[in-house]
Amino acid sequence: MAPWYQPGRRSNVLSAYGKLRSLGLALMDVGSVLTSASDHPRVIERQGPTGPERGFLLKHHEKNPSDPLSPFFLNLRTPYSPTPGPLTPELVEHAAECMWSSLVMEDSDSAFDIDVVVGVPRAGDPFAKVIAGLAVAAWCSLAKEENGGTRSIAPHRSALAAVGQTALLVDDMITKADSKLEAIKVLRDAGLAVTDVVVLVDREQGGREELARHGCELHTVFTIADLLDLYVECGRIDPKLRLEITAYIADYAMR
Repeated sequence: MAPWYQPGRRSNVLSAYGKLRSLGLALMDVGSVLTSASDHPRVIERQGPTGPERGFLLKHHEKNPSDPLSPFFLNLRTPYSPTPGPLTPELVEHAAECMWSSLVMEDSDSAFDIDVVVGVPRAGDPFAKVIAGLAVAAWCSLAKEENGGTRSIAPHRSALAAVGQTALLVDDMITKADSKLEAIKVLRDAGLAVTDVVVLVDREQGGREELARHGCELHTVFTIADLLDLYVECGRIDPKLRLEITAYIADYAMR
């Protein structure tokens, strides 16, 4: 799991580690983390290029329908999101506290110099609101605009009023970092300094490296590897499925 829980780092390591374990298991319990072995309506079965396959259709399948199904799926949204998800308010608060801890306990200077916390719309907003309270910082949202069937992130008046301040960008997860980079550009164009991004889950598919190329450090609570290790340890998934998911991620990251 994230480096800040390693033994010897802090006196409250055991408490932090316990919170991480309970959060990771709760995410699977509510259906925020699904695998191809899950009994869930989102799991589909079809004939693939190499035989029968079971898993999930993702957004990239819209342009690449013949790509292999994903053996895992994350839905880290609340029922009130435009794209509803299973996260309860209690889990959002628990997750946001762990996200904030991932900043504070890494001794990141930025964790103590945040003026405004900004969520990537809309999945990042619930976490950003909680983190803003923990950081004693302002919270602002970004807008989403649609033009010709294409959606883009747009500045909000509250963001424009914060010129010269430091913004922490928050989202539920990161894959290739496209939406994060779009939000970073909007905020920087509005005059804010953005050097740090915090997410609940890193899918380990190139997002961290992409942010680094744009001068941003990624902070995470879990990587996919962290969650898989936890689920294998607790008997929630078979080790063979873990290997299958790891192989899928490695292959997808190369595309």
